[in-house]
Amino acid sequence: MTAPASRPVVRRGPVAGYPELVIARWNDNELVFFDHERQESWIIYPPRTAYTFVRRVVAGGTLVERRRWKVAGAVEEHVFTAAEGCAAHGLTCEAQRAIQAAVDSGFNPFL
Repeated sequence: MTAPASRPVVRRGPVAGYPELVIARWNDNELVFFDHERQESWIIYPPRTAYTFVRRVVAGGTLVERRRWKVAGAVEEHVFTAAEGCAAHGLTCEAQRAIQAAVDSGFNPFL
Protein backbone atom coordinates (compact mmCIF):
# COMPACT_ATOMS: atom_id res chain seq x y z
CA MET A 1 0.00 0.00 0.00
CA THR A 2 1.32 3.45 -0.93
CA ALA A 3 1.16 6.36 1.46
CA PRO A 4 -0.86 9.34 0.19
CA ALA A 5 1.16 12.21 -1.22
CA SER A 6 1.80 14.79 1.44
CA ARG A 7 0.78 18.39 0.93
CA PRO A 8 3.04 21.18 2.03
CA VAL A 9 2.38 22.48 5.50
CA VAL A 10 0.42 25.69 5.03
CA ARG A 11 1.18 28.32 7.58
CA ARG A 12 -1.15 31.22 7.70
CA GLY A 13 0.70 34.42 8.01
CA PRO A 14 3.11 36.51 5.99
CA VAL A 15 4.97 34.91 3.10
CA ALA A 16 8.76 34.92 3.41
CA GLY A 17 10.06 37.70 1.18
CA TYR A 18 6.57 39.21 0.86
CA PRO A 19 5.68 40.41 4.37
CA GLU A 20 2.66 42.34 3.07
CA LEU A 21 1.05 39.16 1.65
CA VAL A 22 -0.67 36.90 4.16
CA ILE A 23 -1.96 33.46 3.15
CA ALA A 24 -5.67 33.46 3.90
CA ARG A 25 -6.75 30.26 2.12
CA TRP A 26 -4.94 27.47 0.30
CA ASN A 27 -6.50 24.44 -1.37
CA ASP A 28 -6.29 22.68 -4.74
CA ASN A 29 -8.71 25.19 -6.27
CA GLU A 30 -7.27 28.49 -5.11
CA LEU A 31 -4.69 30.39 -3.13
CA VAL A 32 -5.83 33.60 -1.47
CA PHE A 33 -3.50 36.30 -0.18
CA PHE A 34 -4.62 39.26 1.93
CA ASP A 35 -2.67 42.50 1.75
CA HIS A 36 -3.93 44.40 4.78
CA GLU A 37 -1.81 47.48 4.11
CA ARG A 38 -3.21 47.98 0.58
CA GLN A 39 -6.61 46.63 1.63
CA GLU A 40 -6.88 44.13 -1.19
CA SER A 41 -6.91 40.41 -1.89
CA TRP A 42 -5.13 38.41 -4.56
CA ILE A 43 -6.87 35.17 -5.55
CA ILE A 44 -5.02 32.68 -7.74
CA TYR A 45 -7.08 30.08 -9.60
CA PRO A 46 -4.74 27.54 -11.24
CA PRO A 47 -5.78 25.59 -14.36
CA ARG A 48 -6.60 22.57 -12.15
CA THR A 49 -9.33 24.42 -10.25
CA ALA A 50 -12.64 22.60 -10.13
CA TYR A 51 -14.61 25.78 -9.42
CA THR A 52 -17.23 26.16 -12.15
CA PHE A 53 -17.50 29.94 -11.69
CA VAL A 54 -13.90 30.53 -12.77
CA ARG A 55 -13.83 31.99 -16.24
CA ARG A 56 -11.58 29.97 -18.57
CA VAL A 57 -10.02 32.62 -20.77
CA VAL A 58 -6.97 30.72 -21.99
CA ALA A 59 -6.55 26.95 -22.04
CA GLY A 60 -4.05 26.12 -19.33
CA GLY A 61 -4.04 29.71 -18.11
CA THR A 62 -4.01 30.78 -14.49
CA LEU A 63 -6.55 33.40 -13.45
CA VAL A 64 -5.41 35.95 -10.86
CA GLU A 65 -8.02 38.27 -9.38
CA ARG A 66 -7.21 41.44 -7.49
CA ARG A 67 -10.06 42.55 -5.26
CA ARG A 68 -9.93 45.94 -3.61
CA TRP A 69 -11.78 45.97 -0.32
CA LYS A 70 -12.93 49.59 -0.34
CA VAL A 71 -14.58 49.53 -3.76
CA ALA A 72 -17.55 47.17 -4.12
CA GLY A 73 -17.25 45.00 -7.19
CA ALA A 74 -13.75 46.23 -8.03
CA VAL A 75 -12.18 43.09 -9.48
CA GLU A 76 -9.25 43.08 -11.87
CA GLU A 77 -8.62 39.86 -13.76
CA HIS A 78 -5.17 38.85 -14.98
CA VAL A 79 -4.64 35.73 -17.08
CA PHE A 80 -1.19 34.19 -16.70
CA THR A 81 0.82 31.55 -18.47
CA ALA A 82 4.16 30.31 -17.22
CA ALA A 83 5.83 31.20 -20.53
CA GLU A 84 4.54 34.75 -21.04
CA GLY A 85 3.27 36.11 -17.76
CA CYS A 86 0.10 38.21 -17.84
CA ALA A 87 -1.69 38.23 -21.20
CA ALA A 88 -2.31 41.99 -20.91
CA HIS A 89 0.80 43.21 -19.08
CA GLY A 90 3.52 40.59 -19.55
CA LEU A 91 6.04 40.01 -16.77
CA THR A 92 5.77 43.58 -15.48
CA CYS A 93 2.18 42.98 -14.31
CA GLU A 94 1.46 43.87 -10.70
CA ALA A 95 -0.10 40.42 -10.25
CA GLN A 96 3.33 38.89 -10.88
CA ARG A 97 4.09 39.58 -7.20
CA ALA A 98 1.23 37.28 -6.13
CA ILE A 99 2.30 34.59 -8.63
CA GLN A 100 5.89 34.67 -7.36
CA ALA A 101 4.77 34.61 -3.72
CA ALA A 102 2.64 31.55 -4.53
CA VAL A 103 5.60 29.77 -6.11
CA ASP A 104 7.87 30.71 -3.21
CA SER A 105 5.25 29.32 -0.79
CA GLY A 106 5.17 25.95 -2.56
CA PHE A 107 1.87 26.44 -4.42
CA ASN A 108 2.10 25.65 -8.14
CA PRO A 109 -0.11 28.18 -9.92
CA PHE A 110 0.42 26.64 -13.37
CA LEU A 111 -0.77 23.03 -12.94
